[in-house]
Amino acid sequence: MPSRLLSRIQKIPQAGSDALISSQISSDFPDCAVARFVGAVTDSNLEIVAKSFENILSAGIQYLIVDFSAIDDISPAGIGLLLALRQKLRDRRGDLILCGMRPRMERMNRVLGLEGYFSAAIDISAAKTGLKELTTYVYPISVRCPACDSLIDIDRPGRGRCQTCEAVITAFPDGSITLG
Repeated sequence: MPSRLLSRIQKIPQAGSDALISSQISSDFPDCAVARFVGAVTDSNLEIVAKSFENILSAGIQYLIVDFSAIDDISPAGIGLLLALRQKLRDRRGDLILCGMRPRMERMNRVLGLEGYFSAAIDISAAKTGLKELTTYVYPISVRCPACDSLIDIDRPGRGRCQTCEAVITAFPDGSITLG
């Protein structure tokens, strides 16, 4: 009689499992694309997955919703790819939203300390609704400069300079700001 541990190991996708990505531009939110994974993102197919994401980004989108509801597993290199993808979108004044994450994926994010790093939603419709609300109701904002504490007005997400100390400030779609 096989052990429970052995049966769990057999369910984990093996290296070489293909990850298929389909994507489409959102009809009700044109700056947003929705990407759906199927399978597993492993070291063996990471290059193909990266090229798929590059094709998606070539459409000039600012926001990318990645649906994890049909993904079996993701390797640490796949997490690194998502981190790089998030930064590319942030440089475009956009964001990466992960949705449909299974409990195993959520635990992995928590263990890696990435729980608050990625934007997350329950499903695709919740992610789209959240994006619409963010872009509609957040800006313009008035905030304190993190460098000199003077009050500054920000009209939209992106990079700019404080009028007082000329520090470079990045404003994100959710209204948060950071130096640099």
